[in-house]
Amino acid sequence: MKCSDNKWRPVTFILKSLSDTERNYEIHDKEMLAVVRCLEAGRHFLEEAMTKFKIWTDHKNLEYFMKVQKLNRKQARWALYLSGFDFTLKHVPGSKMGKADSLSRRPDWEIGVEKDNEDETMIKPEWLEVRKTEVVEIIVDGIDLLEEVRKSKVKDDKVVKAVEEMKRAGVKMLRDEEWREIDGIMYKEGKVYVPKDEKSRAEIIRLHHNMLIEGHGGQWKTVELVIRNFWWPGVTKEVKRYVEGCDACQRNKNHTEQLAGKLMPNSIPEKPWTHISVDFITKLPLAQGYNSILVVVD
Repeated sequence: MKCSDNKWRPVTFILKSLSDTERNYEIHDKEMLAVVRCLEAGRHFLEEAMTKFKIWTDHKNLEYFMKVQKLNRKQARWALYLSGFDFTLKHVPGSKMGKADSLSRRPDWEIGVEKDNEDETMIKPEWLEVRKTEVVEIIVDGIDLLEEVRKSKVKDDKVVKAVEEMKRAGVKMLRDEEWREIDGIMYKEGKVYVPKDEKSRAEIIRLHHNMLIEGHGGQWKTVELVIRNFWWPGVTKEVKRYVEGCDACQRNKNHTEQLAGKLMPNSIPEKPWTHISVDFITKLPLAQGYNSILVVVD
């Protein structure tokens, strides 16, 4: 403030170091952050002041905000906060800001590392799961399911030949990691492809649904168990059809609706015209000048 001897003297001081996140701000964001921090510190003096006040700054980098652009959320918050003050920015060259700079640049203070997030890899290679197709044993209830698939009488020769032809043609959707044949078994994305053999597919569903340890799970639980290791077109529909036909599941299923009762014949009246119903059938096409029918039932 300006004192009676026409000399300017400070009212308050603020000294704040940048956080690890703020050190990575662009230079224009750092300059604006300094302005916002000073206004926050002197808010009780400056907000709704009777006269306009000046902010002295080397605002060369603040010219970035004088262009029409899309602000991010942080900059939008700053713009909203600045709108509550009546001020002007006064440019002071950096060569004349020595007193203020000297307070924040003492040689005995440790300088934080800036741009510490440069040349960094966000996703590390060891985090990625590499899908590998290996021949392993899949045994359920003492049955080697891989051997059953391998012995299947019905082979989808068309599927195997189509995959080989498309691989030779260099089709991107059929690379080795998607389709692969190992030891007589076709794999799709690491899952065993079951040939078009209804007996083999039904046996796989039965072993994943009827076992006591599985507890006759519903449709989606059984699908989740099957597709852990196996896949074929329409597996969801076949599982749904199997579960709906499972006798144990239907017997133990909770019925939310009331069961249908026995059919009871209507009572026969003792004499005619004791029970009469009348109904109109209207808006019919004209026939001999009429478009309605009166129906009377005894």
